Amino acid sequence: MKEVLKKIAPSLRTLGFQGSGQNFRKQEGDFVFLINFQGSRWGDKFYVNLGAQAVFIPAEGNADLSKLKEYECMLRRRVGDDWPWQMSDEQFVQLEAKIRSVQAEFFGNAQTLRGALAIDGPDDLLRKFDSGTTKARAALHLARGAAALGYFVTARNLVNRGVELAGAQANGLRVELGRVLDECPAIPHNPAS
Repeated sequence: MKEVLKKIAPSLRTLGFQGSGQNFRKQEGDFVFLINFQGSRWGDKFYVNLGAQAVFIPAEGNADLSKLKEYECMLRRRVGDDWPWQMSDEQFVQLEAKIRSVQAEFFGNAQTLRGALAIDGPDDLLRKFDSGTTKARAALHLARGAAALGYFVTARNLVNRGVELAGAQANGLRVELGRVLDECPAIPHNPAS
């Protein structure tokens, strides 16, 4: 394990990530990006996990962004399936290339969030930004983001969609969605819209 992590660290640093061991992070624009190496429970394989957290949206459990873990991020993705700790040079090159391409695409998409909140409807937002969680919880994160940016109609629409998706049994999530509505100013009803 230590050999793979030691070997991959320089490549991640060329991408702007800092860290060591199993966790690497960088802040870029509106986001904190993380790459995490997670050992499998069987010990001979590992997973590469990506996390992206918008700085204007509270992380799960209001986690400190400077100490954020991948599983606390609003957007998450796995790179490939699993990888062996014992790998040939060819396998290592494949791992390195896969991390580079997937992180570029995933983090690039994440950086479109601010603009998408300004123009997209709830279903489009959920389609683009529900990675690594349920659609109902994604609606919560997106509603918080929309409210933080002053897009209160979008926030309300996302809350309503989140409540629909959560169902009657998701009491905690419904309460969290309701808190977003409490933070939005009253919006007068416009019958023409």
